[in-house]
Amino acid sequence: MIKTLIVDDEHLVRKGLILTLPWDARGFQIVGEADNGKSALELMERTQVDLLLTDLTMPSMDGFELMKQVKERYPAVVIVVLTCHQDFHFLQDAMRLGAIDYVVKTNLADEVLEDMLKRIAERMQSNREQQRSPASLIEAKQALVVLAADAAEAAAGPSDGAVLNGAMPLGGNAWLFGNRTRAEVDALLTELSGTDHAGRSFYVRVTDWQPRAKAAEWLYALREKLFYDNPPADGTWTISLEELESAAAGRRTAETELESLRQAWTAMRWVFDAKEFQRILTAFRARQPRSRLLVELFERTAASWSMLAGMAETFRDSRDERHAYRTLAEWESWFSRHCRELTAFAKGFTCSADVFAAILRAIDLLHTELGEHGSRAELAAMVNLSQGYFSTIFKEIVGRSFHDAAKEIRLEKAKRLLIEHADMPIYWIAEKTGFQDEKYFSKIFRIQTGMVPSEYREKHLR
Repeated sequence: MIKTLIVDDEHLVRKGLILTLPWDARGFQIVGEADNGKSALELMERTQVDLLLTDLTMPSMDGFELMKQVKERYPAVVIVVLTCHQDFHFLQDAMRLGAIDYVVKTNLADEVLEDMLKRIAERMQSNREQQRSPASLIEAKQALVVLAADAAEAAAGPSDGAVLNGAMPLGGNAWLFGNRTRAEVDALLTELSGTDHAGRSFYVRVTDWQPRAKAAEWLYALREKLFYDNPPADGTWTISLEELESAAAGRRTAETELESLRQAWTAMRWVFDAKEFQRILTAFRARQPRSRLLVELFERTAASWSMLAGMAETFRDSRDERHAYRTLAEWESWFSRHCRELTAFAKGFTCSADVFAAILRAIDLLHTELGEHGSRAELAAMVNLSQGYFSTIFKEIVGRSFHDAAKEIRLEKAKRLLIEHADMPIYWIAEKTGFQDEKYFSKIFRIQTGMVPSEYREKHLR
């Protein structure tokens, strides 16, 4: 039986079609009805559908958008259009989107509808025979996933509209060209490489594609894989759908898996030891903690280094560059480059590399909740330096006292929290940034910014 779904916002049209046609006699089974495209897609997620009869003009999601979504998600489904229009352009658009036939709702004579059922049944039988033939089994289907490499790219789309035609947005910064032949994927890659966005997007060829594959189940796993894999020479990753689904099923969720590596990283000895640096990166790739946690750790390190006397511009100017990073290889290159700069910078001080690393660790601690509420004596103890020597060498390397540096970090965090938590009171912001006295916090904040916290929040939320 050909499982059939009827979609039309007019209840009488749906019931008329269901009750007047000899569906069973022609080998059709009505499995559902819907009054708009969204409802139809929801039904198709839980019900097998072979034939979709859809109106073109409907609320919520019209027939054109429904056809696009169905052809992307369920390309095997046959589509017939129900329309009030015999306008050539309307029907041409519908046929371009994959409709094989149409019925004008103002001409629902029995003989017309029965002829339609006969044509559809013959067409679907022919398709099934072709699918069973050896020639149709020679090549498995593929898909192409395009992921924007930065926020600007994500907002604009990965290419111009002509290339995007037929792509299904997956949310965030990803688009899917599903159920393509290898040659079609090759052609898409060639076309995408000629756009202004080439080099600013990731391209992933997914082999052994299945029409019912759900992006929500493997898209996260794909992003994680791209973060840890070294980019291929031709710039296009190739991975099977089975690999992606297997990775999605076994993906890690615990932040604790990062803890031992986090401790090795924040010790900062790797800054002066290339072998230690590579050991930690190898461990990152082997254990593959959530990339988000790793990026947060890397950004905190970069923020710490920007506190160093004479090095602020070097690290702050590269902030936009870092925000575009989507792979561990890019971060590795960035840290390798700046480790050399830090090594040269450290030679200008009388302290040893171990002491310099201890100060780097202390700055990093100041960016954590532990450091925000810790005293100078407590942080000195954490990095195994005497309080007096810690104060002296900290000011020499950072260019300001521990007290001033801690205050600067706390106020920068306060600025961020004022915007991110616009509904929270000022005393909450003060407590979260290590200030126990709200009035003192407001006074210090005004000295640095020229306005009290509430004014700062109001200005930046306009």
